[in-house]
Amino acid sequence: MTAPDPTLATRSNKRILAVVGFLVFVEFSSGFLQGYYLPLLDAVRDHLGVSDASIAWFITVQTLAAGVCVPILSKLGDIFGHRHILRIGIVTVLIGTVLVALAPNYPLVLVGRVLTGPIAVWLPLELAIVHNQIQGETARRAIGMLISALTIGALMGSLTAGLFSSLLSSTAAQLLVPVVMVTVSAIFVFTLVPESTSRTAPAIDWLGFVLLALFMLALLVGIKVVTSQVGLGAVLIALAVALIGTFVWWELRTSSPALNLRVLTSNRLWPVYVTSFLFGMVLFGTQSITTTFLAGEPELVGYGFDLSAGTISLTNGTNMLLAAVGAGVYAYIAKYISLKGVLVLGSATVAISQLLLIVGHASLPLVISGIALAGFGSGLLLGGLPAATTEASPADETGIATGVYNSMKTLGGALAGAVFALILGMFVIPEAGASGVGGYISIWVICAAATGLCPVLLALIRPERYSSESTVAATTTEADKTRQHT
Repeated sequence: MTAPDPTLATRSNKRILAVVGFLVFVEFSSGFLQGYYLPLLDAVRDHLGVSDASIAWFITVQTLAAGVCVPILSKLGDIFGHRHILRIGIVTVLIGTVLVALAPNYPLVLVGRVLTGPIAVWLPLELAIVHNQIQGETARRAIGMLISALTIGALMGSLTAGLFSSLLSSTAAQLLVPVVMVTVSAIFVFTLVPESTSRTAPAIDWLGFVLLALFMLALLVGIKVVTSQVGLGAVLIALAVALIGTFVWWELRTSSPALNLRVLTSNRLWPVYVTSFLFGMVLFGTQSITTTFLAGEPELVGYGFDLSAGTISLTNGTNMLLAAVGAGVYAYIAKYISLKGVLVLGSATVAISQLLLIVGHASLPLVISGIALAGFGSGLLLGGLPAATTEASPADETGIATGVYNSMKTLGGALAGAVFALILGMFVIPEAGASGVGGYISIWVICAAATGLCPVLLALIRPERYSSESTVAATTTEADKTRQHT
C-alpha cells in the first residue's frame, strides 16, 4: 500500500485554508452590508423624499425576502450544488445593491432591497461548502471564523457608514460602497470557491416550497403588524398556522419533501432548533431594548444612565466584538468540554447576563458587565449552533439543515420584537411618553427564562449523529476495500 504523499497533503491543507479565507471575506461582506444601511436611513429618506413610515419598509421588505428565500435556496443548494446557488444569490444581491444606490424612485429601491434578501442564505450555503470540504475540529474553527467575520463585518459596516456619510456628500455615492464589497465577493465565489460534492434527490417539491414561502411571509408580516393592527395581525398569524399545518401534512406524505421533517425533528436536531429559536429571541429582540434603556433619563423615567449616542454605540460595539471573540474560540473550548458543553456554557452565560441586568439595572458597571457577558455567550452560540447543525445533519441535507437553523433564529427574533413591544407598552409612563423600568425587567426575566431552558433542551440531544468524520471514514473504508479487491 502506497504511503500518502506529505507534499500533496500540505498543498491540500493550504488550498482548504485559502478557500476558508475567501469565504471569510464573503461573510465579512455580508455582515458589512447588514450593518451599513441602518445608520444611513435618515439620509436615504431625505434623498428619496419619503416619510418616516415609508422608510421603515426599507428594512422590512429585506427581512421578509430573507425569511422567504433562506429555506428554499438552502434546499436548492442541496439539490444543485451549494456554490451554484451561492453564485445566484450573490449576483442577485449585487443587482439589488446597485438598484438601491442608483434607482430614481423609492419603489425601485424597494425592489432592490427585495433582491438583497438572499444575503441571509450566504452563510448556510457557505457552511455547507465548508462541511463538505473540511471535517472535524478544522471545520469547527472554519465555522467560527465565518461567524466572527459576519459579526465584525456588521460592526465595521456601521462604523464605515458614519465615516462615508461625512466624506461623501452624495447619498448615491454613499450607497455605492456596498456594491464594491459584493463585487469583490462575487469574484471570489466565481473563481476561487470550490463546489460541494454531496447531492440530495433532484426532485423539487414545488408545492412544499410554495406553502413554506407563504407560511414565512404570513407569519413575519403578521408578527410585524399585530402590535399596530391587531385584527389583521391575528388573521395573518392564524393563516400562518393553517399553512404550516398543511405543509407538515404534505411533507409527511410526499416522496421528495422540501424539508425532511423526520430528520429535522429527530433528537439530533430539534433541541438545537428550539435553542436557536429561544436564543434568537434574546439576540434580536433585545437590540433596541438595550439602546433605549441606556439612553433613559433617570430624572424623567426613573431608570437609565442618559448616555450619549456615541457612548451607546461604543457599548454595543463592545458587545459585538465579544460575540466575535466567542465565535472565534468556541471550537477551542469544545476540545475540552465537547460541542454540547459549549452550547450549554453559551446559553447559561446569556441567561446569567440577563439575571445580572435584572438585579443590577441601577448600576452602570453591572449593566455594562451584563451586556459584555451576553456578547461573549452569544458568540459561543453563534459559532456552536451552526456547527452542531451541520454535524448532526446528513451530508446531502446540510444546506437545508443550516437554513432551518437560520430561519428559526430569525423567527424567534421577530416574535420577541412584537411581544417585547407589547410589554413595554403595558408599562408606559404617560408623563414621560416612555416605558417604565418594569417593562425592561419583564423582558429580561423572559430572556433569562428562555436561555435558562436551553441547557435542559440541549441535554436531550442524542449522542448518535450524522458526522462528517464517520462519513469520511465510511468512504475511505469502501475505497480501501475496492483497492484490495482490485
